[in-house]
Amino acid sequence: MQYPHWLMVAGAVFVVLGFIGFALHKKNAEQVENNLKQEAPPPEEPAERRDLLTKGLTEFRGERIDLPKAKEK
Repeated sequence: MQYPHWLMVAGAVFVVLGFIGFALHKKNAEQVENNLKQEAPPPEEPAERRDLLTKGLTEFRGERIDLPKAKEK
């Protein structure tokens, strides 16, 4: 099976452009990675997030079906 000459040339051009794009992307990614500076959240913020995720919102806590109901005295 023989391919037309223009198709082989176009394939080679796409391969070269792919390598060039990969090199530029890698170079840009390294620059961005070095510029990332993120401050740590205050110590109480992770605890608040954890409580919100485990207990749920206050207005919906009574409607949770995954927790056992409290025994009435």
